[in-house]
Amino acid sequence: MDMHCKIKVGFLKDLLGILLICATVNDTLPLAPVGTFQTECHERHFWLVVKSGFLSLIVRFEVEDHRGIHFLSGQQATECGYTVFFNHHGDLVFRASFLACHVDNQGDSDVHLKGWLVAKQLDGKDLAYPFHLQCSPHWPWASREIVCEENYMEVSVKRPVPAPLPSDVMKSWVVFHRPGLPQDESRPRPVTEASDHGYRISESNSRIAMRCPYSSPFSFTFKDKGVELEVVNATILYPHQGKVLAVSVTVACPVNEATLDGTHLLWSVPDILTPLVREWPRNRGMRIGVETRVLTECAIRERGYQLRLRNGLAEVSIPFGAEGTHIKSGVLDGQYSQSVSIDLFYLHQWEDENWPLTQHRSFRFLRTPYVPWTVIDNTSRSQEVFSVTLGVFPPDVSLHNVTVGGQGEPFSWDQVLHPNKTHSYQLHVPFSHPRVLQLGNKAHRKYSLSLTFALSISPHGEAFYHNVTVVSDYEEPTALPTIPMAAPPRLESKCTQSGFLVLLRYGTQGRSWELFLGARQLDWELIKTGGFTVETEEEHFSVGIPLFSPGVIFQKLSLQGLVAQVVVSVVDIDTLKVEDRVIQSCSFPVRELQVCLPDRRMVIVTDTSRAVPPTHPNRTSLLDPSCVPRETDGIRALFNFSLDSCGTTETVKGDYLVYENRVLYLEEALYGDDPLNHNDGLIVQCRYPKSDIATKPVTSTFDLSPVLPLKLTHSEALDSSVWQYVVVVVVVVVGVAVLLVGALITVKMCH
Repeated sequence: MDMHCKIKVGFLKDLLGILLICATVNDTLPLAPVGTFQTECHERHFWLVVKSGFLSLIVRFEVEDHRGIHFLSGQQATECGYTVFFNHHGDLVFRASFLACHVDNQGDSDVHLKGWLVAKQLDGKDLAYPFHLQCSPHWPWASREIVCEENYMEVSVKRPVPAPLPSDVMKSWVVFHRPGLPQDESRPRPVTEASDHGYRISESNSRIAMRCPYSSPFSFTFKDKGVELEVVNATILYPHQGKVLAVSVTVACPVNEATLDGTHLLWSVPDILTPLVREWPRNRGMRIGVETRVLTECAIRERGYQLRLRNGLAEVSIPFGAEGTHIKSGVLDGQYSQSVSIDLFYLHQWEDENWPLTQHRSFRFLRTPYVPWTVIDNTSRSQEVFSVTLGVFPPDVSLHNVTVGGQGEPFSWDQVLHPNKTHSYQLHVPFSHPRVLQLGNKAHRKYSLSLTFALSISPHGEAFYHNVTVVSDYEEPTALPTIPMAAPPRLESKCTQSGFLVLLRYGTQGRSWELFLGARQLDWELIKTGGFTVETEEEHFSVGIPLFSPGVIFQKLSLQGLVAQVVVSVVDIDTLKVEDRVIQSCSFPVRELQVCLPDRRMVIVTDTSRAVPPTHPNRTSLLDPSCVPRETDGIRALFNFSLDSCGTTETVKGDYLVYENRVLYLEEALYGDDPLNHNDGLIVQCRYPKSDIATKPVTSTFDLSPVLPLKLTHSEALDSSVWQYVVVVVVVVVGVAVLLVGALITVKMCH
């Protein structure tokens, strides 16, 4: 730990006042296990990390000063200089500015913060764990310092004169300048009025600070060299010895996201932030860090990072999988994909005519879009062997089997481990293998192998399938003319974003054939009613099968996704022989889902992070409070209930029975906030035709065992004479989880 940095974390059992405060929450002062709290001092911030194994469902932070204990709601945390998030380990990170509200600031050189982590137990009681943080800044404060945090912008400037008397502080005013702002809105405002708009202005003996959330009322966006900045242009006016002094507290923060540059994460920021600089500045250097550590130049080189100036931009380039990054696996359009994220710290220092030294700090959680990962084909034609490599994968991916079209005896494979804890899978199949398709004649042959890789992503076991067809041409050097082999029709298939795509290659037999989806012939009636798309080409015929259409077999439905399967056969009309068959399984990520089942049950997956404010899924229920989710993760809840239970109401509307219930959000949030008001909750409905429900039996091809012991078919009539069903489904593809990276990184030293 830095010699200028000191920290104290304790439980203050010897302080009677603290004991009395804790007694209002619990009878005894609780003790956390050793290692539960990890604390550090950084350049201008306190850091506190609470290990995930210690956290209960509902936690909140409270801070203490000479006026008492203050609860930090989400809005108060933003305006007061506190940031709380979960890192990718699941640990809770608490980060506080040295200039935050309720910090005991002794001359801007010794800062203290007392607080409480309050955890709600299963029995409903609160346990409060006190902590005491003490830090000294690493080096003296600059004349102007700007911090771009995840949830707020902060600027602090050195006073041109000593602090005014307290009575003068209350007389301070602030003027906001914004392009297009009406003249009456540009008037000086009392500090108390600015506070009502979310602008927190504070003063110490040597500094003036202003803090506000992003998208505040007087902020505006500005593009500088293609990078979008959010700007608040403000001036503070305060009286001093009969005069009015003006101090600029303008702040500008980059709000652009990371982009992809090949296999690198790329983030850029203007070298000169024009809203903050009037004259040509003198660069005093840039630094970057990851999570809680600033990196030395040798550490940057060892990790493969780059920090360079190009075309007026400071660019940070970070390779996929480099130390300090976190790779997240996912499924995009039915294909395995990866996203890389990093918790980046960026510091830029400069001098100009107005400010002897400006320090500009940005804390950014950067995440790339999901990028599909593909198979590497290293087939050796000379050795007549297919050689296929799948990967590279992070540790959260496991391969279960490799088959042809999802059926038959699985192939054997080898796992190849790499130094950075990633791995690949290799597969070797000779051309002579019975599952290899051979076309052509002896002199000119084409070998084709269609593979289905069945994999899963931990920790939730999300299943996905990767389908690939590898083809190799083979030609004898001295081939004699021969009669071409008659090629039978062949099927190929793959997953799409909305269902399945099956391709039939006609072959050269010249026979008549029909396609079957399961046991049903793929005729025009089925194509029309199922919403299929059909394309006919000279050499092939393709059909797009929607996910929720007749003939689709649903194998599994859970928070990890929906696994569906189709079985398609091509049959010779004359001989009724099955010429080829393909079994295609696909995994479809689910963010939100509502399914009305024909046996009068409903399955709901709802994203509680979209509630305002966000709510932990374990704090939800239906109208009957005893009907709680069957399954939850960090942001979603799954309900599975009968429509004659859980407070469901039944009404008649025309020829339909309408069943209605509500997903209610309980009165406490995941992270301590003011008591929630979610109005009437989320309304869910199912409609059933009265005549069919009363007279027709329920049939199904949906087997969800053992996750959900239900059957799923369509549930709303399309034709009054034939029982048909409609599944009411809203599927939103999962974005990347949204956990913020905040783990500790040990910086390697150069030799």
